[in-house]
Amino acid sequence: MLEQPKFKFVCDACGSLTIRIANPERALDTAVVECGRCKMPRGTMAALRDLARRGRDESLEF
Repeated sequence: MLEQPKFKFVCDACGSLTIRIANPERALDTAVVECGRCKMPRGTMAALRDLARRGRDESLEF
């Protein structure tokens, strides 16, 4: 079974919940979503979109 790409809700570096996406309307699935505070990578647009489609799921990593 393929492992789903993970998206970090909370930044490992600074603990922020904010995210930053360059051109979200046109972002490709491979675009990196960054922490809104310290700019560390939090995941990809594909992982964020998958998360949005799935909604609340007990397997999500916080």
